[in-house]
Amino acid sequence: MRLFFVVVRILALGTVVTALISRADCVFATHTCRADNLLSYFTIQSNLAYAVLLAVLLVLGVAGWRERSWMTAVRMLLTTYLIVSGVTFCLLILNAGLSDIPFLVPASSKILHFVIPAYALIDFLLNPARRRLRWAVLGVSLIFPALYGAYTLIRGPATGWYPYIFFDPAWTGSYAATGFYAAILAALIAAISAGLVATTRLTSPLQPFVAAVPAQTRADRHDESARVASTFDVR
Repeated sequence: MRLFFVVVRILALGTVVTALISRADCVFATHTCRADNLLSYFTIQSNLAYAVLLAVLLVLGVAGWRERSWMTAVRMLLTTYLIVSGVTFCLLILNAGLSDIPFLVPASSKILHFVIPAYALIDFLLNPARRRLRWAVLGVSLIFPALYGAYTLIRGPATGWYPYIFFDPAWTGSYAATGFYAAILAALIAAISAGLVATTRLTSPLQPFVAAVPAQTRADRHDESARVASTFDVR
């Protein structure tokens, strides 16, 4: 079972890295966007961080490390941010459709906004390696979004460009309206984080398949032949 998750995570890492490189073609190929603007998208930052996390988890997994609580917490945070990015993107697409504004969605964006968030959620819910999280981690989930919001509102007026229209006071009508949208996003982040933390207090559906091996080992603890066989068990 552990090998299965390692293989799937390798595939996920390759997918997110490929999508990020493809998304960056507007900087290096078509020259239709600036690198600093591209890196200012919440989605890009979240997927970059998730790619780093997957790489770290794979290295630690190969080294034989079991998942610690901090690893589960980071997975929860990034899974939350990825889901929020996908939900926000869906709302922007719907808004564009209602206002007859053309909204082109390249394949790389679909992967970063939908495929990777879906994978991150499934991995978090099913992976039996996750640890039980404390409710206090919910407060941590709002730190990065708050810093991102402050960065965007400071950088926006200086560059005349905002990654998302609801951060632009000229579009919302006022900073108060922008704050209202930010509050909605904060509530969404808190709700998703709470749901994910709650799942860590439940047993993964795949846990029985993982627990079966150590349980058998304990049952045969006094069996000499079982002890000898377990020496060569590399599962």
